[in-house]
Amino acid sequence: IKMTLMEFLSLIKSRGATVFPAKQTSNISVVNTNLQNMRAAMLQPFIIELYNTCSGITLGSACIFGLSEIDRGIKYPLPSIEKINKDMAGNKNLFGKTVFGRNDLFWFAFDVNGTCFMLDNLTLSVLKKYDDPYRAMLDCLIIGKI
Repeated sequence: IKMTLMEFLSLIKSRGATVFPAKQTSNISVVNTNLQNMRAAMLQPFIIELYNTCSGITLGSACIFGLSEIDRGIKYPLPSIEKINKDMAGNKNLFGKTVFGRNDLFWFAFDVNGTCFMLDNLTLSVLKKYDDPYRAMLDCLIIGKI
């Protein structure tokens, strides 16, 4: 059974995640154009729905990147989804994928079909495939907390 956004947010908040309030400082169509120019996947419906509700999520050292940079009150801000993908552009294993989250062990990305992937931290090769994007986001945040 696939999770809904509200089920995911409720579960992740109960685990102690920080869910940053939504602030649409970036235009989704501009971000999509920039992702497309990097040969990454455009934002998928599940992540657009998330961005309409929050601007990013952290739990321990794990995070789901938002549309804009997030000041967490620590030395380094959380980069935007666009910035993190720009920084990682050119890796052949990311062709057609957009990184949306990370923890100490793995990166998480989606492709143009909305399929999500757990990627190896160093090689970015696919380790696991998800048909439920909220399960992928949950794994990203929970594994980062273990």
